[in-house]
This record gives sequence, C-alpha cells and structure tokens, in this order.
Amino acid sequence: MSPVVDSHLHVWAGKEETASFPYEPGREPPESLAASTDHLLKTMDLCKVDKAMIVQPINHLYDHRYVSAALRSHPQRLRGMLLANPTATPEEAVLELKRLVSDEGFSGVRFNPYLWPVNEEGLGTMNDEVGRALFDACGTLSLPVGFMFFQGILHRLGGEPAPTHADDAVALMESFPDTKVIFDHFGFTNKFESPEAWRRLLQICDAFPQVYVKVSAPFRVSKNGYPYDDIFAQQLNELLRVVGAERLMIGSDFPFVQEQEGGYASHISRELLAKVNGITESDVNAIMGGTADKLFFKV
Repeated sequence: MSPVVDSHLHVWAGKEETASFPYEPGREPPESLAASTDHLLKTMDLCKVDKAMIVQPINHLYDHRYVSAALRSHPQRLRGMLLANPTATPEEAVLELKRLVSDEGFSGVRFNPYLWPVNEEGLGTMNDEVGRALFDACGTLSLPVGFMFFQGILHRLGGEPAPTHADDAVALMESFPDTKVIFDHFGFTNKFESPEAWRRLLQICDAFPQVYVKVSAPFRVSKNGYPYDDIFAQQLNELLRVVGAERLMIGSDFPFVQEQEGGYASHISRELLAKVNGITESDVNAIMGGTADKLFFKV
C-alpha cells in the first residue's frame, strides 16, 4: 500500500518562535490556530499520515526560513512549495526561485494571483513577463506549479477585460507544456453553485495531461458541510472519470482543518473517498498518497 501523503498544508511560527521567524506585518495568523512544525508532526503521527507537502503560508509571505527549517529537520517526511514573488523583476524572481530550490530544498511553486501587480486600469494577469519567466523555469527544474484560485477559476483580476484565472493557466501551459500544474482545493469550484466554472475545470483537466487536482479542503467548496456528500459523491466522481486517480491527491489544508467538524483525521480519510460510486482500492491508494508521493517525493 502507498504511504499516506497530505498534499496540502501550512505551518507557521508559534508565538514563542516569532522572535526568530516574524510574521509579515499585517498578515499575522489568528491566535486560535496552532500551526507550528512540532504541532503538525504530532498531528500527523496521531492520524497515521506518513508525509506532507508544506505550502508556504501567507503569514510569512516571501520569508521562507521557517518552512526551510522544517524541511531540513524532516527531509524524509516533508516537502515544501515556495511562494512565487511576482513583484520582483523576472530575473530576480527566477534567481530567488532557484536559490530556494537548490539551497533550501523546495520542490514546488505556488502561484497566488492576488499577489500579482495590476496595471493603471487596475487589471492584472499571471501571464505577464515575470509569470512567464517563473513558469518556464518551473518546467526546466521539474517543479510543479500550484494555482491558488481562491475566488474561483473564472475570476478576473480587476474584472473585464482581464483574462480569467483559467485563461491565464491555459496560456501558460500552452506556452510551456513541460510545467506540471496543480489546481488547489477542487479548483475552488462547486459544480452546483457554478456549473460553468466546473465545466471549464473539467475541460482544462481533459485537455492538459500535465494537470493535477488536489482533492483537498472540501470545507472551502462544499455547501453541505461535513461529510461533504456534494463534493465526494458528485464532483470527485466526475474528476475520477476525466482526470483519473493518478492525477488526484488528498489534502487537509492544515491548520484550518482543525476548526472543521471531524478535525484533521476525518479529512485525510479513506472513508470520504468511499462515497464515490465505483471507486477501486487502487484509486483510493493513489489519491490517499500514491500520486503525491510520486509527484513530490520521488523526483
């Protein structure tokens, strides 16, 4: 059986660690959420999760030292996804990306479109000079790019005529097909609330074999709440048909999942996947860890 791999979570400095690892001003996390590396590892051990991909948290913005320390201390269990800096020049952004990979051990890159600058009309796109340079470098270095489309794949930075997030993703993949792509949290799409967005997501997944989807943070997408019958009995069924289990991976969105019904253990769970009609044991093993293990740990 494949290891259990949490494909999406965050850690940030505990209160006692902030002297060494301060938060980005104005982006301090809620005090109610415990998210230190030690707390994560204890939680993973309790819930029998073998490995995890840490996504650089917004709380530390472009200061990657806290996650870097976690990766150095636990190289067999943890991998890291750095946060791309679209405010730098293309040369500076790529240089820092390469440093974080070679010196700090990161193995993936997050594109957060809401950090991208906008033009004089207030419009923005990730398919700009710096975005293209970063995306190209990711393909060269075999780094998957995780898209965080919090406002949905049809959102436009600044509104029309800016491209949608989906348009940006497609344009980048068409220009640089060697770069693997991950859509976080079901693409932040609920098929019942936004059927157009859901159709677009499936269309992209079908057209581009380099696309993966994180079956993660269902509480950010579901309208029914735990145990998310609308998501796992409906959307995951369609994703399995279009994408296949070899491009799907479960994720918790720790530490935020700790505030949800069922907590961490219930969100990295084979029982959630069992709601899908016709799902096989092989499919479950891939989604629970096999896919993420190959993508993040066996490169």
